[in-house]
Amino acid sequence: MTSKQSLSVSETNSIKAASSVLSDGYVLKKYHLKKWIYDNDHTQPYVAKALGLAPDEFKRKLREREKFNQEQIKSLVYLMGAEAAFGVLYFPSNRKRKKIWWGVFGKYKQKGGNE
Repeated sequence: MTSKQSLSVSETNSIKAASSVLSDGYVLKKYHLKKWIYDNDHTQPYVAKALGLAPDEFKRKLREREKFNQEQIKSLVYLMGAEAAFGVLYFPSNRKRKKIWWGVFGKYKQKGGNE
């Protein structure tokens, strides 16, 4: 798992932006998360442990679409990286998703593309 000191600007911004919009918890897209887990040679118990959950609790939260708290989402961002984690977060509307994406990645990518 990546240490907090080595987070990129976009990872730090994604945590702050998501925290300001969805302060009561976050639902994850089960299919997208499972795809990332298996594409990156991880297991659900490994991810559960990284989030500070028991494997059965992790699976239940995914299955029943329960919210993950901010600390669990921070751990997910550290584990997956900002862009991948953004892809598994559920947003209540496309408008909110786009607003957060531009707040987190838009300026960062434009700055990087001009250099």
